[in-house]
Amino acid sequence: MAVLLIAAAIAFPRPALARTAASAGEHRPPLQKSASFGAYQANTYFDPGSNTNDARFEILKQGRPIYRLRARDNGARFVIGKLYDDDPDARLVTMGADITGDGQPDLVVSEWSGGANCCLTLHIFEIGRRLRKIGAIDAAYGDTGPHFVKLKDPGLQVQVYDWTFANWHSDFASSPAPRVILSYQRGAYRIAPDLMSTAAPDMKDVAAKIGQIRDATKSLRAGSWPGADIPPLLWGTMLDLIYSGHRLLAWQVVDMAWPKQIGGKETFVDDFIAQMKKSPYWKTVAALGS
Repeated sequence: MAVLLIAAAIAFPRPALARTAASAGEHRPPLQKSASFGAYQANTYFDPGSNTNDARFEILKQGRPIYRLRARDNGARFVIGKLYDDDPDARLVTMGADITGDGQPDLVVSEWSGGANCCLTLHIFEIGRRLRKIGAIDAAYGDTGPHFVKLKDPGLQVQVYDWTFANWHSDFASSPAPRVILSYQRGAYRIAPDLMSTAAPDMKDVAAKIGQIRDATKSLRAGSWPGADIPPLLWGTMLDLIYSGHRLLAWQVVDMAWPKQIGGKETFVDDFIAQMKKSPYWKTVAALGS
């Protein structure tokens, strides 16, 4: 199973803390937001008008800095909780909420790297008797896509999207990204195949998708993959089926929807599988359903 997050205890030796304290007088961007829970306080700093990489956040315990992270990218910023205050699930991840369901208070800090089509990371910490970084969920291109959801007890799950097929034989706007559910397991957030598998889809809906693909390809000139302009609707339909536990049906879609005037279907399937293997979720997804 692909492990997205590695749980690790955060421990700072005295020399590191000394260096942090010594650098406290350096220039920092304006304080944007501060939140507290118990002995802990979280602060985020960034300048909305700046395109430098000096954005940062810090966690203090009883007023003493114990964790700091500075942006790696120009134009990045950190936000306590979700990136947008009006996000429907922002209230689920206020500082101190038990997100994982293990009985400990937690903290979520969103990191937006800035730039076109990029990139969001959710940093998750346990803030109980000790500070422990549970991990960082790489949500890739989705600034609004990742959601904390309640699909089962205990705790919250995280819905993200797999962007392995971003810009694969299409522009970014047309790139499919199937849904992935992560749940807290063995100290980290990991892919949850039991929450991704669905009941068999309505074959009328599948037939409608095949009809759309056929309509989009009937005017294609004779040719062969990868030169032929096959629409991403084809592999987007396949990915949705595979990631919900219906991979055999996905292969049937290729057979039924592939345009007769276009050769290279077998090559397309090989290329599709090769791209899927680049996914961090590949091993789990490949074993989903039948």
